Amino acid sequence: MIPIHNDTAAAMAAAGLVPGQSPAPLRLPQAATLFASRAARLRQLAEGHSLGDWLGFIATLSDAQQAVIQAAPSAAFPPAAQWQADLQALIGQLRSQVPEAALPTLEALALADAATLGALANRILGGTLDADDMLPAPFIMAAQQIAWTRHAASLEAASVAAPATAHSCPICGSAPVAGVIHVGTEAGGLRYLHCSLCHTAWHHVRAACIACGEGKDISYRSIDDHEDGARAEACDACHSYLKLLLAEKVPGAPNLDPIADDMASLALDILVSEENYQRIGINPFLLMGE
Repeated sequence: MIPIHNDTAAAMAAAGLVPGQSPAPLRLPQAATLFASRAARLRQLAEGHSLGDWLGFIATLSDAQQAVIQAAPSAAFPPAAQWQADLQALIGQLRSQVPEAALPTLEALALADAATLGALANRILGGTLDADDMLPAPFIMAAQQIAWTRHAASLEAASVAAPATAHSCPICGSAPVAGVIHVGTEAGGLRYLHCSLCHTAWHHVRAACIACGEGKDISYRSIDDHEDGARAEACDACHSYLKLLLAEKVPGAPNLDPIADDMASLALDILVSEENYQRIGINPFLLMGE
């Protein structure tokens, strides 16, 4: 494990930012390209990876998400109601794309009534899913992402309050899947947290725990000699952690996708969990049953 020490002021100076300069508090998703870009990143990461088959499957799912959102760029209902229609459209896209073993799950979802689907979604989103929920979970989460991403993309960033200490998404209330430390003159050295559901990113001050706000007991973990740019920011005050992706160290950084890159660095989660730290938030495609 490699401890990492950072100096926010130095990082901002190195990036050419003026002290006191206000970063953009919110970055809304680009619904027209987000899922297609994710699919490409997943396929890039899948090459030679131990989770290559799963990354490839989620790439197929991402392609279907993109097709659904392109076919219906605007929603008839709020996300909480819209997602079930998006699920049916997603199933239509996937029937000829998924492995044969996944077809019974798709057909069961296609035939399920609204109440059954709602209860299933509540268990998944609430983190109380059981073993029987594992197979439909990726499809439910994919449909939820479509509905919420479409909604977030339709908003005006200036209309949404996004405090620099917000621990959950200012739009949908979900926890972040990961944080990204950016490079470049506009956002270099700044940390943006990325929502696992609606794909909104919001600025959050660095060197402060996302869960409890403490900064004195923060330390960093990484896999020895593993230059994938993923670090775990661990807090000894509340024993939680959040994964950070350092864009300057991520191979293929211009194509970085927080959900895809988080999936590909699962080994880091295993390492940190063995030290009894609890992850802040979830990756919707790495859910575990009880």
